[in-house]
Amino acid sequence: MYQMGGASREVGPDNVYNTARVIKSSDHLIPNGNLTWLFQVEKGYSYMLRMHFCDVASVAAGMLYFNVYVNGNLAYENLDLSYMTNRLLASPFYADFLVDGDSSGNLVVSVGPSNMSLPRAVDAILNGVEIWKLNNSMGSFDGEVCSDFVWRSWRRAHAGVLLPLVAAVSVAVSVFLEEVVLHGVACGCF
Repeated sequence: MYQMGGASREVGPDNVYNTARVIKSSDHLIPNGNLTWLFQVEKGYSYMLRMHFCDVASVAAGMLYFNVYVNGNLAYENLDLSYMTNRLLASPFYADFLVDGDSSGNLVVSVGPSNMSLPRAVDAILNGVEIWKLNNSMGSFDGEVCSDFVWRSWRRAHAGVLLPLVAAVSVAVSVFLEEVVLHGVACGCF
């Protein structure tokens, strides 16, 4: 159920929130592990990370508490989706993070049980992840130099050839046009 002021179908369509990866405890044991995704990213760039959550697995509000990690750092501790969605189940919520890839060129996302997780309940959930690469300090999406810098450098490096060439072509065209106009008028061709 989409709520006013929260996630919308434009932010995350139904097929994002109707599917999920879930950790669920069995019996009285709460799992001692996380669901982890590793995404390869380029070093030297920042990334906009959007994580989509929707509790489509719990039987009642207030039963799901879990931790969210980004690049090994705790991003949310004891996240309670029912609190974030006004105690409604199956109501979308998303969280945005600005992150850098780690030193090995990875972006790591994990969800796992918290110290408030309950036995025989869902212990973590993640419905979707979006990652946007942001341009670097040079304004480039591909490398240390932006295209504008490359173009300006090329123009400067080739100005010695380009400028005389443009001047020579301009002179040749004007001489040609002058000949056409003078001879064209004299022979009555116009």
